[in-house]
Amino acid sequence: MTTAAGLSIYGEDYLAKYTSAFAPQPAPAEAAPPQPFVSQQQQQLLRTQPLHPGQQAAQKAATNSSAASHSGSSAFLQQQGRAALVTGSGPMALYQTGRESGHFRSDPRQRLTVTMLQELYSDLTREMAHASTPLPGTPHLKRSGLTMTSSIATEEMMTQPSAPPQHTWWGGICDLLAPADRAAAVPMAPPTHGLYMYGGVGTGKTMLMDLFVESAPSSFKVTRTHFHDFMLSVHSKLRTYSKHPDPLLKVADSIAAETHVLALDELFVTDVADAAIVNRLFTRLWESGLVLVATSNRPPDELYKGGLQRHLFLPFIEKLKTHCQAHDMASTTDYRKLAHTQRGLYFVGPERDTILPESFVALAHGSPIAPAEVEVMMGRHIHVPLASETSCMFDFQELCGKPVSAADYIALVSRFHTLALKGLPAFGASTKSEAYRFVTLIDVLYEHKIRLLASAVCAPVQLFESILSQSQVAANPGLMASLPDPLVDDNLAFSKDRTISRLIEMQSMEHMITHARAHAPELLLALLEAQAKGLDFSEVGYA
Repeated sequence: MTTAAGLSIYGEDYLAKYTSAFAPQPAPAEAAPPQPFVSQQQQQLLRTQPLHPGQQAAQKAATNSSAASHSGSSAFLQQQGRAALVTGSGPMALYQTGRESGHFRSDPRQRLTVTMLQELYSDLTREMAHASTPLPGTPHLKRSGLTMTSSIATEEMMTQPSAPPQHTWWGGICDLLAPADRAAAVPMAPPTHGLYMYGGVGTGKTMLMDLFVESAPSSFKVTRTHFHDFMLSVHSKLRTYSKHPDPLLKVADSIAAETHVLALDELFVTDVADAAIVNRLFTRLWESGLVLVATSNRPPDELYKGGLQRHLFLPFIEKLKTHCQAHDMASTTDYRKLAHTQRGLYFVGPERDTILPESFVALAHGSPIAPAEVEVMMGRHIHVPLASETSCMFDFQELCGKPVSAADYIALVSRFHTLALKGLPAFGASTKSEAYRFVTLIDVLYEHKIRLLASAVCAPVQLFESILSQSQVAANPGLMASLPDPLVDDNLAFSKDRTISRLIEMQSMEHMITHARAHAPELLLALLEAQAKGLDFSEVGYA
């Protein structure tokens, strides 16, 4: 995320050092990108009523990458996901099982999205089969690792008297000089298009992506991560390969060597350093055959809208639309707000700043409370004013009023599973930078299933009332005069709904159960029993 002055969270020196070499390289003119398509099956699904889709409030998956399956799937996936594969394969099998068991609500748009994910699953399956099936009459060869030798025979071939002639370094040269029609004679698998799912908060984008990840076999080489974590990893690798002639291409190649399908949650670019490199990074990844499955709150053309040096980012948008189907999950339902909301962790009113510290101490369960230092992944440290073994507490200004970043927040959630935040303000023009950091903080806490205690001057839905979009001001010119400390900022106005929705969900029993599954399993049974009886989680000593 950028600061109020538009500088990268990675620092001005970093931006100058690592982005100057990443400007888009001249390239031959490309053919016009193919137009988005909707298959006949998808069109029929849109027209047919009633449908069999849906889902209820589903916990988001953890951001940790996985080469085979996503370890932080929702409780439903953990308990029933693999069983669904008995009668079928792919995300549709998991989805149908969820529908039959009542875990998912009826939602035609989600049904269509699962159909598109199933088609992607089938395309990848065919791609894997094509890659593993040799052409008729072609000997089974393996890579030699030698520069001028394309391949060498297996030991079995070498022992067969009728084996065809072996490839040699001279044969490698001849292959390089072979006419184009010779290469064209080898059938190639069609490229596999990824899927870019976008829409408002709570429409189920992440849950459906995780259905795909959970059902994917290991041969797909799936890595599932959050965009924040992915870009932090990229910048860390750039430092590792800083002496390489082209560090960015080296980073891309290292990713492609381990990943064939990248499942990327919450693709939302706000940092100028990220914007400067993402085009070349993904161009290289797509050239390597990577397939992208992504979720976002924004359509492709609105990514990094109004950002600094956006001209460096625009080619990425066009390539994204070429390599992925852009799918609008236009749903009027926010499933997170269907969760049974409790108010035992979010404090408002005159005594809020007294209740919060008392609750923090109670959750320490007698363990020592003292200041602490936490190492950040890029070699820095963040000071924690108060910390117990599993929890930490900050004043709002200490965590969001200083130049901290997603890297700091991720370091904190790697050490503590509970965070108490004292003194949330109502955001406006005077707290623009703080609002941006708060949005990032909530994203990180939510993705890592962290328990949040907070004291605030108002309810979550009122925190961003003074943040407006340009379209809102144009439609109601007198609106700004009626609000305290108004701020017109399209990025914040777009992000605030997601933040509010997550804040609300993080006070729910469902999120408390998710937190317990991930970090405090000793509390899980009591929470599940309380949920069955309709009790508040505070009644079982959870808050």
